[in-house]
Amino acid sequence: MSTIRKIAKSCAVLVMGRKCRSRKILRGLASGYRISVSPAENLGYLLGIEERDLQRAIKRYVVAGDTAYDVGAHIGYVSLSLVKRVGQGGHVIAFEPFPRNVALLRANIANNSLSNVQVFDVAAWDRCGEAVIRISENFATASLVWHKNDRSAIEYKIKTVALDDLIEANGLPKPNFVKIDVEGAEGAVLSGMRRIIATAKPVLFVECSDAGRDTTWPMLRKLGYQCQSAITGKWIHVFEEYRHSDFLWLPPDLSTVVEDI
Repeated sequence: MSTIRKIAKSCAVLVMGRKCRSRKILRGLASGYRISVSPAENLGYLLGIEERDLQRAIKRYVVAGDTAYDVGAHIGYVSLSLVKRVGQGGHVIAFEPFPRNVALLRANIANNSLSNVQVFDVAAWDRCGEAVIRISENFATASLVWHKNDRSAIEYKIKTVALDDLIEANGLPKPNFVKIDVEGAEGAVLSGMRRIIATAKPVLFVECSDAGRDTTWPMLRKLGYQCQSAITGKWIHVFEEYRHSDFLWLPPDLSTVVEDI
Protein backbone atom coordinates (compact mmCIF):
# COMPACT_ATOMS: atom_id res chain seq x y z
CA MET A 1 0.00 0.00 0.00
CA SER A 2 1.39 3.40 -0.99
CA THR A 3 2.13 6.09 1.59
CA ILE A 4 -0.69 8.27 0.27
CA ARG A 5 -3.19 5.42 0.55
CA LYS A 6 -2.01 4.63 4.07
CA ILE A 7 -2.50 8.26 5.09
CA ALA A 8 -5.94 8.36 3.44
CA LYS A 9 -6.98 5.17 5.22
CA SER A 10 -5.72 6.47 8.57
CA CYS A 11 -7.73 9.66 8.10
CA ALA A 12 -10.86 7.71 7.16
CA VAL A 13 -10.53 5.44 10.18
CA LEU A 14 -9.95 8.47 12.40
CA VAL A 15 -13.21 10.01 11.17
CA MET A 16 -15.29 6.80 11.13
CA GLY A 17 -13.81 5.11 14.16
CA ARG A 18 -12.65 1.54 14.62
CA LYS A 19 -15.75 0.01 16.18
CA CYS A 20 -17.52 -2.73 14.26
CA ARG A 21 -21.07 -1.55 13.65
CA SER A 22 -23.61 -1.21 10.87
CA ARG A 23 -22.49 1.38 8.32
CA LYS A 24 -23.69 2.43 4.88
CA ILE A 25 -21.76 1.22 1.83
CA LEU A 26 -20.90 4.37 -0.08
CA ARG A 27 -19.95 3.10 -3.53
CA GLY A 28 -19.90 -0.02 -5.68
CA LEU A 29 -22.65 -2.49 -6.58
CA ALA A 30 -23.86 -2.75 -2.98
CA SER A 31 -24.00 1.01 -2.41
CA GLY A 32 -26.83 2.11 -0.18
CA TYR A 33 -26.94 -1.13 1.77
CA ARG A 34 -25.58 -1.37 5.30
CA ILE A 35 -22.88 -3.75 6.49
CA SER A 36 -21.42 -4.36 9.95
CA VAL A 37 -17.67 -3.80 9.70
CA SER A 38 -14.78 -2.02 11.33
CA PRO A 39 -13.31 0.63 8.99
CA ALA A 40 -9.89 -0.33 10.28
CA GLU A 41 -10.33 -3.86 8.92
CA ASN A 42 -12.77 -3.53 6.01
CA LEU A 43 -12.71 0.04 4.77
CA GLY A 44 -12.75 -1.27 1.20
CA TYR A 45 -16.24 -2.70 1.76
CA LEU A 46 -17.58 0.72 2.69
CA LEU A 47 -15.86 2.41 -0.24
CA GLY A 48 -16.96 -0.27 -2.69
CA ILE A 49 -13.44 -1.01 -3.86
CA GLU A 50 -13.13 -4.61 -2.63
CA GLU A 51 -13.62 -7.45 -5.13
CA ARG A 52 -13.49 -5.11 -8.11
CA ASP A 53 -13.02 -7.92 -10.64
CA LEU A 54 -15.91 -9.82 -9.13
CA GLN A 55 -18.10 -6.71 -9.12
CA ARG A 56 -17.32 -6.24 -12.80
CA ALA A 57 -18.31 -9.84 -13.56
CA ILE A 58 -21.54 -9.52 -11.56
CA LYS A 59 -22.43 -6.33 -13.40
CA ARG A 60 -21.87 -8.04 -16.74
CA TYR A 61 -23.47 -11.43 -16.15
CA VAL A 62 -26.14 -11.01 -13.44
CA VAL A 63 -29.47 -9.41 -14.36
CA ALA A 64 -32.82 -8.79 -12.72
CA GLY A 65 -34.69 -11.98 -11.92
CA ASP A 66 -31.61 -14.20 -11.81
CA THR A 67 -30.69 -16.67 -9.10
CA ALA A 68 -27.13 -16.28 -7.81
CA TYR A 69 -25.20 -18.50 -5.41
CA ASP A 70 -22.59 -17.02 -3.07
CA VAL A 71 -20.43 -19.97 -2.01
CA GLY A 72 -18.12 -18.87 0.77
CA ALA A 73 -20.22 -15.82 1.57
CA HIS A 74 -18.13 -14.59 4.53
CA ILE A 75 -20.14 -11.69 6.08
CA GLY A 76 -22.21 -10.92 3.00
CA TYR A 77 -20.50 -8.15 1.03
CA VAL A 78 -20.78 -10.12 -2.21
CA SER A 79 -24.30 -11.31 -1.36
CA LEU A 80 -25.37 -7.68 -1.03
CA SER A 81 -23.81 -6.91 -4.40
CA LEU A 82 -25.64 -9.85 -5.96
CA VAL A 83 -29.04 -9.01 -4.49
CA LYS A 84 -28.72 -5.48 -5.81
CA ARG A 85 -28.43 -6.93 -9.32
CA VAL A 86 -31.08 -9.67 -9.15
CA GLY A 87 -33.66 -7.31 -7.66
CA GLN A 88 -36.87 -8.27 -5.90
CA GLY A 89 -37.73 -10.83 -8.57
CA GLY A 90 -34.46 -12.71 -8.15
CA HIS A 91 -32.84 -14.82 -5.45
CA VAL A 92 -29.48 -15.02 -3.72
CA ILE A 93 -28.52 -18.18 -1.88
CA ALA A 94 -25.49 -17.85 0.40
CA PHE A 95 -23.38 -20.63 1.89
CA GLU A 96 -21.11 -19.91 4.84
CA PRO A 97 -20.07 -22.47 7.49
CA PHE A 98 -17.96 -20.46 9.94
CA PRO A 99 -20.14 -19.49 12.94
CA ARG A 100 -18.80 -15.95 13.47
CA ASN A 101 -19.19 -15.12 9.79
CA VAL A 102 -22.69 -16.61 9.63
CA ALA A 103 -23.85 -14.42 12.50
CA LEU A 104 -22.64 -11.27 10.75
CA LEU A 105 -24.02 -12.48 7.40
CA ARG A 106 -27.49 -12.96 8.86
CA ALA A 107 -27.32 -9.60 10.65
CA ASN A 108 -26.33 -7.80 7.47
CA ILE A 109 -29.24 -9.36 5.60
CA ALA A 110 -31.68 -8.48 8.39
CA ASN A 111 -30.38 -4.91 8.72
CA ASN A 112 -31.21 -4.34 5.05
CA SER A 113 -34.64 -6.02 5.31
CA LEU A 114 -33.80 -8.41 2.48
CA SER A 115 -36.37 -11.15 1.98
CA ASN A 116 -34.89 -12.82 -1.09
CA VAL A 117 -31.55 -13.90 0.39
CA GLN A 118 -31.43 -17.41 1.85
CA VAL A 119 -28.55 -18.48 4.08
CA PHE A 120 -27.29 -22.02 4.63
CA ASP A 121 -24.78 -22.33 7.47
CA VAL A 122 -22.99 -25.25 5.83
CA ALA A 123 -19.88 -25.75 3.73
CA ALA A 124 -20.41 -26.69 0.10
CA TRP A 125 -18.35 -29.85 -0.49
CA ASP A 126 -18.38 -33.00 -2.61
CA ARG A 127 -20.53 -34.94 -0.12
CA CYS A 128 -22.91 -34.48 2.78
CA GLY A 129 -21.52 -35.03 6.26
CA GLU A 130 -19.19 -33.29 8.69
CA ALA A 131 -15.71 -31.84 8.42
CA VAL A 132 -13.24 -29.69 10.34
CA ILE A 133 -12.76 -26.07 9.31
CA ARG A 134 -9.71 -24.19 10.55
CA ILE A 135 -9.18 -20.49 11.14
CA SER A 136 -5.71 -19.01 11.53
CA GLU A 137 -5.36 -15.22 11.85
CA ASN A 138 -7.94 -13.94 9.37
CA PHE A 139 -11.61 -14.87 9.67
CA ALA A 140 -11.92 -14.44 5.90
CA THR A 141 -9.57 -17.38 5.31
CA ALA A 142 -11.37 -20.08 7.30
CA SER A 143 -10.64 -23.24 5.32
CA LEU A 144 -11.33 -26.95 5.06
CA VAL A 145 -8.01 -27.34 3.25
CA TRP A 146 -5.47 -24.84 4.61
CA HIS A 147 -3.95 -24.42 8.10
CA LYS A 148 -3.65 -28.16 8.83
CA ASN A 149 -0.07 -27.73 10.03
CA ASP A 150 -0.73 -24.50 11.92
CA ARG A 151 -0.80 -25.34 15.62
CA SER A 152 -2.31 -21.96 16.44
CA ALA A 153 -5.31 -22.53 14.15
CA ILE A 154 -8.70 -22.88 15.82
CA GLU A 155 -10.78 -25.86 14.68
CA TYR A 156 -14.56 -26.08 14.32
CA LYS A 157 -16.65 -29.05 13.31
CA ILE A 158 -19.12 -28.04 10.62
CA LYS A 159 -21.71 -29.61 8.33
CA THR A 160 -20.94 -30.19 4.67
CA VAL A 161 -23.30 -30.62 1.72
CA ALA A 162 -23.06 -31.46 -1.95
CA LEU A 163 -25.01 -28.72 -3.68
CA ASP A 164 -26.54 -31.21 -6.14
CA ASP A 165 -28.16 -33.04 -3.22
CA LEU A 166 -29.14 -29.86 -1.35
CA ILE A 167 -30.91 -28.35 -4.34
CA GLU A 168 -32.83 -31.53 -5.09
CA ALA A 169 -33.80 -32.06 -1.45
CA ASN A 170 -34.99 -28.48 -0.91
CA GLY A 171 -36.36 -27.63 -4.34
CA LEU A 172 -34.03 -24.64 -4.63
CA PRO A 173 -33.87 -22.65 -7.86
CA LYS A 174 -30.86 -23.48 -10.02
CA PRO A 175 -28.28 -20.70 -10.41
CA ASN A 176 -27.53 -18.41 -13.31
CA PHE A 177 -24.34 -17.22 -11.62
CA VAL A 178 -22.13 -18.85 -8.97
CA LYS A 179 -19.31 -17.20 -7.05
CA ILE A 180 -16.94 -19.64 -5.32
CA ASP A 181 -14.33 -18.41 -2.85
CA VAL A 182 -13.61 -21.26 -0.46
CA GLU A 183 -9.90 -21.13 0.34
CA GLY A 184 -8.67 -24.21 -1.51
CA ALA A 185 -11.87 -26.27 -1.48
CA GLU A 186 -13.15 -25.20 -4.91
CA GLY A 187 -12.44 -28.60 -6.45
CA ALA A 188 -14.70 -30.35 -3.95
CA VAL A 189 -17.39 -27.66 -4.28
CA LEU A 190 -17.55 -28.02 -8.05
CA SER A 191 -17.48 -31.82 -7.87
CA GLY A 192 -20.50 -31.65 -5.57
CA MET A 193 -22.48 -29.54 -8.03
CA ARG A 194 -21.57 -31.22 -11.30
CA ARG A 195 -25.20 -32.03 -12.15
CA ILE A 196 -26.24 -28.40 -11.55
CA ILE A 197 -23.46 -27.14 -13.80
CA ALA A 198 -24.29 -29.61 -16.56
CA THR A 199 -28.01 -28.74 -16.59
CA ALA A 200 -28.23 -25.08 -15.54
CA LYS A 201 -24.94 -23.98 -17.17
CA PRO A 202 -24.33 -21.01 -14.85
CA VAL A 203 -21.52 -18.51 -15.21
CA LEU A 204 -18.88 -19.45 -12.62
CA PHE A 205 -16.57 -17.02 -10.85
CA VAL A 206 -13.94 -19.17 -9.12
CA GLU A 207 -11.03 -18.24 -6.93
CA CYS A 208 -8.66 -20.98 -8.05
CA SER A 209 -5.93 -22.37 -5.83
CA ASP A 210 -3.20 -24.90 -6.48
CA ALA A 211 -5.22 -27.31 -4.35
CA GLY A 212 -8.27 -27.19 -6.61
CA ARG A 213 -6.90 -26.68 -10.10
CA ASP A 214 -6.35 -30.38 -10.86
CA THR A 215 -10.05 -31.05 -10.31
CA THR A 216 -11.70 -27.93 -11.70
CA TRP A 217 -9.85 -27.66 -15.00
CA PRO A 218 -10.61 -31.11 -16.52
CA MET A 219 -14.16 -31.21 -15.16
CA LEU A 220 -15.24 -27.83 -16.49
CA ARG A 221 -13.44 -28.26 -19.79
CA LYS A 222 -15.24 -31.58 -20.30
CA LEU A 223 -18.55 -29.78 -19.74
CA GLY A 224 -17.69 -27.36 -22.55
CA TYR A 225 -16.76 -24.39 -20.37
CA GLN A 226 -14.11 -21.90 -21.39
CA CYS A 227 -11.83 -20.15 -18.90
CA GLN A 228 -11.00 -16.46 -18.76
CA SER A 229 -8.90 -14.46 -16.32
CA ALA A 230 -11.27 -12.34 -14.26
CA ILE A 231 -8.48 -9.82 -13.77
CA THR A 232 -7.08 -9.31 -17.28
CA GLY A 233 -9.86 -10.75 -19.45
CA LYS A 234 -7.32 -13.02 -21.16
CA TRP A 235 -8.60 -16.40 -22.31
CA ILE A 236 -6.84 -19.27 -20.57
CA HIS A 237 -6.17 -22.03 -23.09
CA VAL A 238 -3.69 -24.25 -21.26
CA PHE A 239 -3.66 -25.79 -17.83
CA GLU A 240 -0.25 -24.33 -17.00
CA GLU A 241 -1.77 -20.83 -17.01
CA TYR A 242 -4.54 -21.86 -14.64
CA ARG A 243 -2.80 -20.97 -11.41
CA HIS A 244 -3.81 -19.25 -8.18
CA SER A 245 -6.02 -16.34 -9.19
CA ASP A 246 -9.63 -15.38 -9.96
CA PHE A 247 -11.19 -16.89 -13.09
CA LEU A 248 -14.45 -16.75 -14.98
CA TRP A 249 -15.72 -20.02 -16.40
CA LEU A 250 -18.22 -19.39 -19.19
CA PRO A 251 -20.69 -22.01 -20.49
CA PRO A 252 -20.71 -22.95 -24.18
CA ASP A 253 -23.51 -20.55 -25.14
CA LEU A 254 -21.55 -17.57 -23.75
CA SER A 255 -18.10 -18.55 -24.88
CA THR A 256 -16.59 -16.87 -27.93
CA VAL A 257 -13.51 -19.04 -28.30
CA VAL A 258 -13.11 -22.44 -29.88
CA GLU A 259 -12.11 -25.58 -28.06
CA ASP A 260 -8.42 -26.28 -27.87
CA ILE A 261 -7.23 -28.69 -30.51
